[in-house]
Amino acid sequence: MLEHRTTRTLGRAAGKVSAAEPVDRYLAKAATHRAAGRFDKARRNLRMALDAVPGHAAAHFELGLLTNRTEAPAAAVPHFVEALRAAPERPAYWLALATTLLTLNRVGEARALMERFRDRGLPDDETRRVLKDFVEQAFTLGQAHYEANDLTTAEILLDLVIGLDDTHAKATHLAGAAAARRGHHQQAYDLFSIAIYREPDNAAFFSSLGALLIILGDNSGAIAALEKAVTLDPDLAIAHSNLSGAFQRVSHHASAVSHAQRSIALNPNFSGAHINLGCGLKSLGRLPEAIASFDRALALDPRNVAAHSNRLFAKLYSEGVSPEDYAADARSFGTRLAEPLLRRRPFTNDRDPDRRLRVGFVSADLCTHAVARFIEPFLRHIDRERFETRAYMTQAGEDAVSARLRPLFDGWHNIAALDDDAAADLIEADAIDILVDLSGHSAGHRLLVFARKPAPVQVTWIGHPATTGLRAMDYRLTDFGHDEPGLADTLHTETLWRLPGVSATYEAPGDIPPVRARAPFEDNGFVTFGTMNRIEKIGDRALEAWAAILRALPDARLFMVAADVDRPEIRARIEARLARAGLPLDRVRLHPRVNSGYYALYHEIDIALDSFPYNGGTTSCDTLAMGVPLIALAGTHAAARTGVAALAAVGLTDLIGTTPEDYAARAVALASDPDRLRALRSGLRERVFASPLMDHARFATEVGDAFRAMWRRWADANRAA
Repeated sequence: MLEHRTTRTLGRAAGKVSAAEPVDRYLAKAATHRAAGRFDKARRNLRMALDAVPGHAAAHFELGLLTNRTEAPAAAVPHFVEALRAAPERPAYWLALATTLLTLNRVGEARALMERFRDRGLPDDETRRVLKDFVEQAFTLGQAHYEANDLTTAEILLDLVIGLDDTHAKATHLAGAAAARRGHHQQAYDLFSIAIYREPDNAAFFSSLGALLIILGDNSGAIAALEKAVTLDPDLAIAHSNLSGAFQRVSHHASAVSHAQRSIALNPNFSGAHINLGCGLKSLGRLPEAIASFDRALALDPRNVAAHSNRLFAKLYSEGVSPEDYAADARSFGTRLAEPLLRRRPFTNDRDPDRRLRVGFVSADLCTHAVARFIEPFLRHIDRERFETRAYMTQAGEDAVSARLRPLFDGWHNIAALDDDAAADLIEADAIDILVDLSGHSAGHRLLVFARKPAPVQVTWIGHPATTGLRAMDYRLTDFGHDEPGLADTLHTETLWRLPGVSATYEAPGDIPPVRARAPFEDNGFVTFGTMNRIEKIGDRALEAWAAILRALPDARLFMVAADVDRPEIRARIEARLARAGLPLDRVRLHPRVNSGYYALYHEIDIALDSFPYNGGTTSCDTLAMGVPLIALAGTHAAARTGVAALAAVGLTDLIGTTPEDYAARAVALASDPDRLRALRSGLRERVFASPLMDHARFATEVGDAFRAMWRRWADANRAA
């Protein structure tokens, strides 16, 4: 064999053979061997080509491709570097090196290389195609990392794509989705908006924007974006499901149901759509159907926490589910989803029983929500010398109420973007002594943070009138009115800690209107009974009791509020249910639920009728504060005894029935005694304001004493640890 030491492209001369000829033969043989899977022979021919012409660009490139296929990608890099060094005019060589660097996660080097390539100019179709191919490979890799929840790598790759092609709408959209997952909501909003600008007809982009706006609490904006998405693509299941969720949040439950059903028709295996359907059905009072929807969601995704929690809440409302059955399901939730997460390690908290304690509150409702009306007066009156308080807000969207609550805490963290492990780590790093859950199984809860036991003492309070099912939750803070000893203790995984008075104090809003000076019956000539409770709280037995009241009082009327009742199909369904219970529809007035003018509706009612099996909570307090007497039924568990607790607190136990028949009889007796009704309504607001329901200072002391006693109990049990 001739030895070639000259350059790789020697021309022909008399009596000499060009170096290109044997190199070409070696390359051709290598290609044949590689195609046949004879990789060792292919490699030998490529080595001979390089021995013949060191630095031969094509030989190095082919050897890089072969090495990349048969060895580790890192071993191919030197060959691609040499190929590119020898022939920088070949776009394929740039692409091979950059792609291999991507594979090795050397993203910064890949980006710098392709930026140099781009900056050389793109004079021909091949060069433009190579850049496009690399960008698409980087996008595909970024998408894979996003789907694997490796957001750090995904964002680096997507930033590379956008840096090379700032018109790449899909990369911009996916970068927005990654930012949203991280809780960087403004960045996500900006990226989604840019993506929509680039591709204004892309339904998926509007769907993602709508989902983000739901998180941020901009429900009207979310509905607009999601309606645009389904206009662009009527078959986009995720957009219909998200639109269902948005309509649910603004109490347009019929629309919520309709879009959830459409989503399920498009994708029957989409568990989220089944959850949204269940939520809409529950709000319309169709509880068996709601529970069935949550069951279908769980069949598709057995570990879906939202499906479990919504199913539990629906069972609390349903008179077809006993408290014992609910408790068994809650325990099952705890056993299957919570107990495996328990962190077993000693706490380092100072055991001093008398030191200032650090109390953390975890809630999605530190905003415009009923819970805020109960927690705010407590925070204003808690003894700051005995307790330090920290908030852990679980909802991304904060509002004016959040801004008002924030200064009442010694520290405030929004943990919406943290996963459960990270949130538990933060709480433990904050050295919280007592961690308080204000949500139970209601929306936005973080019970699986509590499952990890990040604090020595854990308490559930206010947000959920039943057990969480978590053994890691030590106590449920309650009172003797809600949870009578002997009735409810066995229904809980927690120990019931009963306060001596009430378990929460009520604060009327500052703009609450005056009580109506004259009772409605004085002007109407008949008594109007009424309920402001949501339709899903009203069981058939309650409707039957109300029918018995109207039968006994032929001139009486019933006033009810119901979401979506202005929609003919919803009104027809509600009226059919009322008629089945025996209520005369010509004496029932159905009024839509309202966002403004709510308190003025109490001026329509002479006597309020509490719902059962699920009583009113905040509504009962509002009712009494508006000077309207309330008839309640004494149930056996907390959800069915909120009326009992409220009436006992204001000294009106004679308005509590022991059976549905007794409940109806007490309502009839009060309506039949105008003097007694006048006397009861007169001064009722003042009576409420002077009652334990609004004695915030005393209540804060009682809760503080309970927290101190819980801490002492833990410290005594763990003093040697």
